[in-house]
Amino acid sequence: MTEITGAIFDFDGTLFDSMHVWKGIRYKFFDIIGLELTDEDREAFAGLYLSECIHLARERFQLQETHSELLERVFDYIRGRYLVETEPKNDIIAFLEKLKAKGVKMGIATATGESALIPLLEKFGMRDYFTSIYSTYTVGASKREPRVYDAVLEELGTAKETTWVFEDALYAASTAKSNGYNVVGIYDKSEPDQEALMKVVDIFIHNYSELDI
Repeated sequence: MTEITGAIFDFDGTLFDSMHVWKGIRYKFFDIIGLELTDEDREAFAGLYLSECIHLARERFQLQETHSELLERVFDYIRGRYLVETEPKNDIIAFLEKLKAKGVKMGIATATGESALIPLLEKFGMRDYFTSIYSTYTVGASKREPRVYDAVLEELGTAKETTWVFEDALYAASTAKSNGYNVVGIYDKSEPDQEALMKVVDIFIHNYSELDI
């Protein structure tokens, strides 16, 4: 890697092997709140992001809970599964130690609510590596926009040209790269187009031990 003063990590699939927890979450949401869906309902919610799913559900089923309250119920469920089913990615802790030793400032930019992921970081002794954690829900924009990366960058106080973003998802890596960040692509089986990801990023790895800083 070239000079690095800041590192911004995605969470699911990048810091942790956790993408399986999110599989089918838009439909699991209805189990969480105790609603049964018809085939017509399932078609209406197909392909929606979680926030879009909650927004439509509140309208369609006249739910009384606020969007934030429903979202926190999902994060409660995610947090519970994280703590019993999820492990850090290969060699990530050793890599974080290397960054810390070099004085690199580190943060997390994620599509997972902070309340769900912080207990998992604490479980594995990883919380103190990160001085900044922002979710897309907190900043109000998905990773199809750079807002969550920019929020972390501002708090880290590092120069964009020496700040690296670590991502496993093609669409998120593309956003970071097109907005001036250096990007490391991390292999995760949840990304269906690994070849495209390799072309977008500056460095592509399967394991953090491959990185020389």
